[in-house]
Amino acid sequence: MVVRQLCLVDDISENEPFQAVIAGYEPFAVFKTNGEIFVMHDKCNHSGASLSLEGRVEGKNVICGWHDATFDLRTGAAVSGPCGGPMSVYSVTIEDGRVLIEL
Repeated sequence: MVVRQLCLVDDISENEPFQAVIAGYEPFAVFKTNGEIFVMHDKCNHSGASLSLEGRVEGKNVICGWHDATFDLRTGAAVSGPCGGPMSVYSVTIEDGRVLIEL
């Protein structure tokens, strides 16, 4: 596993999806809810919509803005709606105000 900096904690607002990019990788969707930070692949696996640009956070779930596919932020599990299975999630570490993920 390789640990990479994804963004800064200060970049992320509570319950507002955030898109982060690491060169050479697809975009990541970053979420902060109840002070916890979660990261998953940004493209909804049902139709390819950006979860960070068009999704909304409700509790511990993100809901796709196109067709209401709903995923658990903690596990990536499909919760409801037209989902193509679970989403990829990434292990997060916070260090000196930086959000680090394992790739």
